[in-house]
Amino acid sequence: MEQFALDTSFLIDLQRAATGRAQTGAGFGALKFLRSHQGANLFLPSVARGEYLEGFANPESPEALALLLPLEDLPVTADVARVYAQVSKRLRVAGRLIGANDAWIGCTALATSMPLVTSNAGHFSRITDLVVIDYSKLA
Repeated sequence: MEQFALDTSFLIDLQRAATGRAQTGAGFGALKFLRSHQGANLFLPSVARGEYLEGFANPESPEALALLLPLEDLPVTADVARVYAQVSKRLRVAGRLIGANDAWIGCTALATSMPLVTSNAGHFSRITDLVVIDYSKLA
């Protein structure tokens, strides 16, 4: 069965599309991705969960939590921390750092051997060996 790790951008665009507030085709790309991968196991890195919930006035509200219910959590483990340290050092030395939260999200997907579904493909492509799926191009 297919498995995917979801970036925060995916949840934001999916939530906007579901509530009719999509401002770009990315929200519709998120819906199209879900339709084309029905039955796949969808995982959410813990850092992405925090980023997503932080965007709500009440992170405990039913609206905030609704999209998260079917998603399995991908916690930060010792293996994820090891991968993060290696990747962050490599990016820093190369002068190609990305934001810390995105590095944690990407390294969580990499450490668990899952493709990362995002609209920030160029950003995450800096992480060597990370498989990135840009759902926004499906719109």
